[in-house]
Amino acid sequence: MSQGSEAARSKRKTADGSPDRLSVLPEGLLLDLLSFLPSRDAVRTCVLARRWRNLWKEVPALRITPATTSRYWSASALNKFVNYLLFFRNRSPLHVAELNSYEDEGGDFDEAVQYLELWIRYSLSCPVAKLCVTSHDEAERWLLPKGLITSEHLTELELTWVKTVQDLDFSSCVSLKDLKMNYCSIYCNRIMSPSLKRLNIVQCSFTANVNTQISVPNLILLLLVDCMGRTPLLVSMPYLVEAFIRLGDCNDFCEQRYEIGDCGDESCWGCRFYENKYGNNNCILLHGLSSCTNLELTAATSPFIFRKDLTRCPVFSKLKTLLLNEWCITSNLGALICFLQHSPVLEKLIIQFEPPEIHERLVEIGASYDLRKHPLVLKDLIVEVKCDDGDEQIHKVLDVLCSYGLPPEKIKIQQPPKVTRARFDDTWTSGSFSFEQEI
Repeated sequence: MSQGSEAARSKRKTADGSPDRLSVLPEGLLLDLLSFLPSRDAVRTCVLARRWRNLWKEVPALRITPATTSRYWSASALNKFVNYLLFFRNRSPLHVAELNSYEDEGGDFDEAVQYLELWIRYSLSCPVAKLCVTSHDEAERWLLPKGLITSEHLTELELTWVKTVQDLDFSSCVSLKDLKMNYCSIYCNRIMSPSLKRLNIVQCSFTANVNTQISVPNLILLLLVDCMGRTPLLVSMPYLVEAFIRLGDCNDFCEQRYEIGDCGDESCWGCRFYENKYGNNNCILLHGLSSCTNLELTAATSPFIFRKDLTRCPVFSKLKTLLLNEWCITSNLGALICFLQHSPVLEKLIIQFEPPEIHERLVEIGASYDLRKHPLVLKDLIVEVKCDDGDEQIHKVLDVLCSYGLPPEKIKIQQPPKVTRARFDDTWTSGSFSFEQEI
């Protein structure tokens, strides 16, 4: 029999009411399959057969995806669909709720986010395990209501283009393990969660008037990338294993280009902020990172906060792998030597150099690092230098390291990796660091 005849007979059987291959599957499996579809498509399966008529009401996923929002001609039309969906849906538990407001550049923003809070409250009441919220407003005007995210069942939370001015206290979310914040305005004093294990903060804006405190004592994985505003203050994280910190266009820079931000110029907002608010006895980042096993500390520009922290540097008693870039290269390499002296079990050091023409000259007046009294011995350290050919800084760094006993055969010079932002974001979820990726 031809394939066309078999297909025709299959259609006739289905039209006659005989069970098709999908219909004979258990209801639980059908619901799992439907949970991968956007909610709009899941609802449309109600016309397939009698058995499918009400299945969409039990689907354990609520997916208002960007693809869904683009199918509607206005925010009002999308809101009407979602509101009816929630009204007629059975209030069964949700594995995931993906909530996107209507995306209309230059349109009615108030209409687009009018029901976003209602949708969040509905999802949390079901309850939901994973909640993803995107306001689709690059101006980040949608203000997260205080105390909105409260749930004993929530394990994963992702916020995109959201603004908050109230402290983010997730103490009531006792099961929360993963928090991701992308392109958010974080204008609050504290982020708190006693249960959080993984924290990703990518391209967010912090307030310029205070170092937002991040208190997550059980964290094991931290990603802080390309954020603006004042660098957040990391409270002790004794279980932290891996961290990637890449400072972007932050406010922690010295207008006079002093190495550790102590120029004393009253007009220099970067230095004056720390002198007046914290004095000289606080560690903004390094104290919270001191339990790491694998650590990347890089900066796109030359903020002084890493070097300032090194003046009261903690001991990195568990650190095995360390990646740094040019921020640690000063005229006498004091910052780099200080870090190595405070990393007694370090096995591998990676230093990445940008092209020589963009190196920034550092003024070293007043730089005084917490150099340890006992000698630094590097005979067991493996060093990788990633740089372009012809960089004079390389020879300076290697000469100093070799003077501390580093064998030349343990030095490896490579071309810098061409890791794009998108590639890094994709690979980070695997737990791998950027220097471990194959290009």
